[in-house]
Amino acid sequence: MGFKLLSALNNRHFHSLLGNLVSAFLNLLSFAILVRLLPLSAFGEWVLFIGTYTILDQIRTALLQSGVIKFYAGTDETTARKVAGSAWYIALVLTGIFLVLNLVVGLICYNYFDDTWRFFIKWLGIMTLVSVPFNFASWVLQAEHRFDRIVQIRLWQNGCFLVLIVLLYLVGKVTLANTLYAYTGGLAITSVYTLLRKWTYVQTIVYSTKEQIKVLYRYGWLIVGSMLSSGLINYSDNFLIRTMINPAAVAIYSIPQKFMEVIEIILRSFVATAQPTLSGAANKNDWAGVARSFSRYVGAVTIIIIPFIICLILFTKPLIIILASKAYLPATDVVRIFLFSAILYPVDRFIGVALDMINQPLTNFYKNFLKLVLNIVGDIIFILLFHDIRWVAIGSLINMVVCVIVGYYMLKKHVHFTIADIIKLGWTECILMLEKITGKLFFKSGKSVTTTRP
Repeated sequence: MGFKLLSALNNRHFHSLLGNLVSAFLNLLSFAILVRLLPLSAFGEWVLFIGTYTILDQIRTALLQSGVIKFYAGTDETTARKVAGSAWYIALVLTGIFLVLNLVVGLICYNYFDDTWRFFIKWLGIMTLVSVPFNFASWVLQAEHRFDRIVQIRLWQNGCFLVLIVLLYLVGKVTLANTLYAYTGGLAITSVYTLLRKWTYVQTIVYSTKEQIKVLYRYGWLIVGSMLSSGLINYSDNFLIRTMINPAAVAIYSIPQKFMEVIEIILRSFVATAQPTLSGAANKNDWAGVARSFSRYVGAVTIIIIPFIICLILFTKPLIIILASKAYLPATDVVRIFLFSAILYPVDRFIGVALDMINQPLTNFYKNFLKLVLNIVGDIIFILLFHDIRWVAIGSLINMVVCVIVGYYMLKKHVHFTIADIIKLGWTECILMLEKITGKLFFKSGKSVTTTRP
């Protein structure tokens, strides 16, 4: 039993899940400390600033991550070097553009910012620069299925930030400025670590070629719009709430976003392993394999998250008090609305992943852009009518339902699957995972394995 359990845990799915668990747990601790030590309005400003940095980081990730996975995974050593080197070239050029734009925006818009954002804006470019090495290492390691090393990267990144925040607390120096220094320090230390471990493959930049750069750029640029549109949804919520209500409301609205981390942990773990699987099947023109993998992942993740959603709904209030304090209890209804919408997260996310991996990133962009437009319009209308963040959450729920329906029909044009396939293969996958962990067969061998894995 013990050896079977160790064997079940020693696989890419578990390592991917562990990486996300480590990241989320340390992130949660940092969040819980900051939410208690920073004033409500100051914490709201911090949430919006980190969201701004995340948008820039997502642009770079969108441009390169999927391309690195698609063109690096499973190739010969020569091709892998060209892909990695060309991706490094693009990453450095793009980061240089970020630095220049950061300087220009800082100079032109200086008089339009308040003192807090005048300070923040100076650091955006620096943060995008120091995070390049560990981000790049994560993309290549994902393509190599080395999720055990990605666990280490996330431990360093989030662990360093947490340690620095605790040190600031011990000396009584937790301020917005020092929080930013601590976050940037964590990024820099993690990048140094990946460079020392030689996981960044920075030396491959000498193997970059114009042809490979063009291939990565053309493929990645289509995904940028899709990922950016998706990332801007939460950011647009926070921005409009801050602008049309106040920064304190942003702080309250950040609580449900933290609750959703529980769902995101599971979702991101399976997405990370699904990307190479779906891409591999698509590259072989194995469309039946693509359909099976898509249905299996969507069904399994949906079944897995349902118990978590129920528990979070039942214990929302005590969990808010543990996570933050009684001052954040007004977020209770918003949290529950988010949790009801979470049941659709797996199908929405995997539709996007599948479209990208079957070379339909433009279709995925249309889907995500529609979601962004509907979200912004809904936010503005509901805030003007009700001036209540609960209605912002309701707008997000309606938006999710509409876009899942649209995305379902978009993917059906290219991949044949049914809702019955999702339920059947998802349930079978859950049984298989349970059998691996427990070492017990829940059905006869002829019935328990009903799907061929690509």
